[in-house]
Amino acid sequence: MFGTPFAMFGTVHLITIATVIVVSVLLPKFYKNKTEDQKSTMSKIIAAIIFLHVIISPYKDLYLLANPYDWRETIPLHMCDLSEIFLIIFLLGGPKILYLCAFFWGLGGATMAILTPDISHHDLDYIFFMIGHGMIVVGIMYATVSLGNRPYGKDILKVTAITLFILLPIVYAINILLGEPANFWYLIAKPDGASLMDMFPDPPLHILYTTPLAIAVFYLIYLPYFIKDRISK
Repeated sequence: MFGTPFAMFGTVHLITIATVIVVSVLLPKFYKNKTEDQKSTMSKIIAAIIFLHVIISPYKDLYLLANPYDWRETIPLHMCDLSEIFLIIFLLGGPKILYLCAFFWGLGGATMAILTPDISHHDLDYIFFMIGHGMIVVGIMYATVSLGNRPYGKDILKVTAITLFILLPIVYAINILLGEPANFWYLIAKPDGASLMDMFPDPPLHILYTTPLAIAVFYLIYLPYFIKDRISK
């Protein structure tokens, strides 16, 4: 299957999606009633897998691919990269705000990336792409189901404020300082290939449209909790 052209919702893609769903559902459920020591061990294992992905991915991009990336594209600053880093720190005992950011960014971004990946072939890039985004989903579900964490409505405002007023200006400045082809968060140019961003103006004016859309996605992700809380009252 490796090296063959990527087909959206083709056999390999569907198997990948099914694998992510199965692991992200069964693993957290299995560990939900385990001892704290067992949960701690699994937290460290998940964090270690994500850490290895973050560390090895730039090496893969620069030295193992037939068409290597520019080093300015390999710095882990995309939102999903930050989700991975935040999950690692949280699973190793970091503050809950890191979980909350990863929860909304990850479920909103990683799931979309898995469903509509910007991938051309079933190759090493495909494997790393799916492992990275898949482990974000698995890590979030484990932290939520097994470790008993959850977001609240007010947390959407916190994550939105951190995203817009702290991280976005920093990432944009880094893009400018590094120059082309640095394009973290797609703040400089639209992604290659067809995407939802094609409907919006060119960056950075697209922020005026993508920001309310992202906030709407955050609330959509939170909707099951809102319904559950309303029913339980």
